[in-house]
Amino acid sequence: MNFIDWATLVAGIIGLLSITVGAGMIFVPAGFIVAGAGLLFWSYTVARAMARGGIKE
Repeated sequence: MNFIDWATLVAGIIGLLSITVGAGMIFVPAGFIVAGAGLLFWSYTVARAMARGGIKE
């Protein structure tokens, strides 16, 4: 992975954490729902990438 890939990954994680904490501050169960939805989206994205031939180095 090059620098742009790592920067994108870190920015995505920070964004998901920020949205989760923000939702959790409004209504605690909403934080868990947002985190779960983020993880579902992440696993779907990785599964799609692997089905298309894997993640290229």
